[in-house]
Amino acid sequence: MSEAPILCFSRFRIDTSNQELWRDAEKLEIRRKTFEVLVYLARNPRRLVSRDELLNNIWSDQAGVGDGLLRAYIWELRNLLGDDAKSPRYLETVNRRGYRFLLSVTAAFAATPEAFTSRDETFSVENSGSYEAASSFPRSDDGEAKTPVSVSERLPTRPFKSPAPPISVGILHSLTGTMAYSEGPVIDATLLAIDEINRSGGLLGRKVVASVADGRSDAAEFARQAKYLISEKGARVLFGCWMSAHRKAVLPVVERHDNLLIYPVQYEGLESSPNIFYLGAAPNQQIIPAIRWAFGFLNCRRLFLVGSDYIFPRVAHEIVRDQVKQSGSEIVGECLIPPGSVVVTQVVAEIIRAQPDLIINTINGDSNICFFRSLRTAGITPSRIPTLSFSIGENELRNLDIPGNYAAWNYFQSIDRLENRIFVDSFRSHYGPQRVTSDPMEAAYVGVKLWAQAVRVAGTSDTQQLRDALRHQSLNAPEGPMRIDADSQHTWKTIRIGQVSDDGQFKVTYSSENPIRPEPYPNTRSISEWKSFLSAVA
Repeated sequence: MSEAPILCFSRFRIDTSNQELWRDAEKLEIRRKTFEVLVYLARNPRRLVSRDELLNNIWSDQAGVGDGLLRAYIWELRNLLGDDAKSPRYLETVNRRGYRFLLSVTAAFAATPEAFTSRDETFSVENSGSYEAASSFPRSDDGEAKTPVSVSERLPTRPFKSPAPPISVGILHSLTGTMAYSEGPVIDATLLAIDEINRSGGLLGRKVVASVADGRSDAAEFARQAKYLISEKGARVLFGCWMSAHRKAVLPVVERHDNLLIYPVQYEGLESSPNIFYLGAAPNQQIIPAIRWAFGFLNCRRLFLVGSDYIFPRVAHEIVRDQVKQSGSEIVGECLIPPGSVVVTQVVAEIIRAQPDLIINTINGDSNICFFRSLRTAGITPSRIPTLSFSIGENELRNLDIPGNYAAWNYFQSIDRLENRIFVDSFRSHYGPQRVTSDPMEAAYVGVKLWAQAVRVAGTSDTQQLRDALRHQSLNAPEGPMRIDADSQHTWKTIRIGQVSDDGQFKVTYSSENPIRPEPYPNTRSISEWKSFLSAVA
């Protein structure tokens, strides 16, 4: 079989010589790497193929490729085949191990599309009711499960009423590089929301089909992939980005094409675009109240600022400086490290020398692992010098042992609300009981739901009408009541401070109780002053 150029299964024919995939007499569009994954699995039918085996054979010439990228291609392959990860017909996920191609494969040396006939006439992609079960992104994380509440009755699969063309959307996050550590789970939450929409009949009688692109933790790549999703894949909206540098690279792309970006992460503010809806916290919904909380509740007056060297930490630190000036406190040190850097010895040495009351941490990505391990090695514990972080959530805690430290967010998995229990249970029913949810994941999930509401209200996915409808959407979300602010296209959100507990979750120690109106430009300076500062640091 390994030498045969034609591989056949069910309704499909793989032409390896021409790198083509056919379903009956229809040639399907398939990317080269997705095709290579399919060929490898089809040539090893009914055998467990480990993730390492796939990575070593498909990406043998590329270093640093991880499971996140492989999951994206497996998801894309399932989408093409019309398969369902929860009830697989073609491709089975073996949790924490790899994948198994389930059908026997017939090898041939010549064939034509017209001659190829289906051996499975009963299966219809069009009637499957869901483009994809989101569990095509399994994780290998370990963790304890909480007792779930079944959602199987709550999300029945409904057939689509008409063969109308699907609504194409794009998901743009990092599956490789330093930010894959944080962004991979956000993709999962986004796909969950899309899957729930499709299982409920889609939007306007149409299926929602998502294309996932890898920004590779690089701003230029984010811009290229945004253009690809809009121009080549026909995406009507993009869900994605984490780092502000990546969002700012995508901003001119969506503005030029008059497309929309639904951005799910807290950020530094100082921005407003008619083509972006900001589902994460503005500075007055996270940074500012968290610093004021530290002054009042922890009685910390000597702060040390540490962050990744890009726009969010630089602006965030300036916002902190304004709060410090108003309170009469002081900043005793500041260090910025390159994104993805593991060299933190000098940073820790500076902290020891300065002896602050509190470390303000704006490091993003997997650099946090080295930073916190170095703090612990140096004997800097929360009881001695606590850390307040702005980009560490439940997923990051899977690789950190930092009980006693703090984080500021709008959502924690531990929030005791029915809507949150339903969300957590639905996520775990797709991805496994060991998985956790976090603030960016919840914001991404809610962003899809708000977009879907707006599509139903507008009766279209076209940008102008959809934008007008989205500005007036609200939702009783897992984090609590929230709504889009029509003026700024940011979101009314509740600030919460959580302390890391021994079980890898956060215990909420402070909450504003009610949603706060977003203010993208902090009132400590005029908008023109903030724009001048931003121009200087961008």
